[in-house]
Amino acid sequence: MWRQRYDTAADMTLMQALAALQWVVRELPSQQWDARTASIGGVRDCECSYVSPAASEWSSVLLPLNAQISAQLASELSRLLSAPSIVFSEYDQTAWGYTLFVDGAESDGFWSVPELVEVDPVTVRGNPSLLSRILGVPESSIAPYLQQLSSEPPESPKVFPDDEFSLDDHWVRVDFMRRLGLQYPTPGETAGGRYILIVDSNTPVARQPDAAKPTPTKSRWKFWQ
Repeated sequence: MWRQRYDTAADMTLMQALAALQWVVRELPSQQWDARTASIGGVRDCECSYVSPAASEWSSVLLPLNAQISAQLASELSRLLSAPSIVFSEYDQTAWGYTLFVDGAESDGFWSVPELVEVDPVTVRGNPSLLSRILGVPESSIAPYLQQLSSEPPESPKVFPDDEFSLDDHWVRVDFMRRLGLQYPTPGETAGGRYILIVDSNTPVARQPDAAKPTPTKSRWKFWQ
């Protein structure tokens, strides 16, 4: 996510940032999800990205599972705009984290279960004071989420009564995002959003052939992000 109103200018900024990393955006011929082939516009849904607004002054791109360019892209977006950007990550449906970039430089980071991602807990504790100042939200509303847990944490309560998820659930990042004033993008449902394909600039677009047998009637997006 990056601080820029979601409009044509945001699209151009995303394309410029991707070009700097030697990636390009391919627009899809259709936004319709095909249950028979698990594809969108002829491309497997698990290969698509989703761009959408995240708040009135924020834009978002939801990358495919295991995408390797998220930090580089966020850094470049932040550098281009001299504005903050933030990457939210999830690991193995067990841990969640974020990395904040300011003026292109990594400025803060957090992981809920550092041992699972094999990082030093001290380096990913999160800085609620900095995050509060950069994003303009009360520190008291976000600090309680930044608690590091063991790989097998006991059942935890919700941080606030109106949260949707408990602290030990990796989906609590959605509640955390809401406290930051950001909306988690729901592919195919977020107003103004659209699916795109992001590929290496030297890679031809691959199309998914018709499947030999039917697939589930729900998009895989619901399950892996």
